[in-house]
Amino acid sequence: MQAEPTFQITYTLTAWDYAAMARALTRRPWHRSIVTLVLWLFSVWCLLVFFTDLYNPLIMINAVADSSSWLWLPVGLVVVALVSLATHWLAWGASFLSYRQIASADATITISLNDDAIHVKSNVADSTVPWASVKRIIREKDYLMLPISNREAFILPRRSFENQRRFEDALRYASAQISAGRGIGT
Repeated sequence: MQAEPTFQITYTLTAWDYAAMARALTRRPWHRSIVTLVLWLFSVWCLLVFFTDLYNPLIMINAVADSSSWLWLPVGLVVVALVSLATHWLAWGASFLSYRQIASADATITISLNDDAIHVKSNVADSTVPWASVKRIIREKDYLMLPISNREAFILPRRSFENQRRFEDALRYASAQISAGRGIGT
């Protein structure tokens, strides 16, 4: 017998919900993005050194500036910089393309938060997931997300709660469940 839910919401999953989840799960701290960018730039410099035998970066920059056939290099570096710094936005955009392929597209979903587990019902599937499976809590402006893997999360849209207070209460409740040792961490 399932305990009475502390919080229960029902909503219809939209492409915007799915995109918000994709962006939230792929977002990285800025310092990590900067480190990735620096590593990419260093890799490009190493390749240029290997193919041109120019070791001094200033001489290399002057050679690139003087050569009209090397216009691709600065453009490539800008693309690498954008990809390194904005991967979560790329995932957000790509999620709209894959939304129709997921089984739960446009499904009506009911999520119940209890002391023992998270219960999810939809016209696609029913599942019960213990709080220990929740990796952390992600709070967005319009969403609460409870990730259970690097690619999946329970989405709790703000619009599905009666009011802002209930949304905040659900956040505190989920945080308490995880802090009480029922989850992995926040």
